[in-house]
Amino acid sequence: MGEQRQQTRSPLLGDRGVTTISETVVTQIAGIAASEVPGVHMGGSASRAAGGLVDRLTGSSGQKRGVSVDVGRTEVAMDLTMGIDYGRNIKEAAGEVRRRIVDQVETMTGLSVTELNVVIGDIVFPEDEGYLSTGARQAPPGEETAEIRTDRE
Repeated sequence: MGEQRQQTRSPLLGDRGVTTISETVVTQIAGIAASEVPGVHMGGSASRAAGGLVDRLTGSSGQKRGVSVDVGRTEVAMDLTMGIDYGRNIKEAAGEVRRRIVDQVETMTGLSVTELNVVIGDIVFPEDEGYLSTGARQAPPGEETAEIRTDRE
């Protein structure tokens, strides 16, 4: 009975009906919030590599990559898989990701984040990040830019 009383206090459950927020919406919010943290790359290395190719072909972005959510009527639980730049403090980065996601999801949706598990699945080295979505490598100062062709002409 205590649970029933707690549920009626949710802004999503009202006298005139229920507001339902889809998993896709929560996934997008969480992915965007996490990717705003410097040095964080959503998804594991394999999903980022495959996703990068798909992103280039479709013009979409991979903010949902590495985010799994379970949305209830008033609560949400999430699992994240992400990579961290080499040299970045993992504990601090994961803490900042958690803070941003909880803040954005709770503020935007009214859902209570009950669980947020973070898996660091990869370390991203500087040479891995030197590629732009166009296939061109960003050259360090004093070096020429090399282009990597992804098409077969």
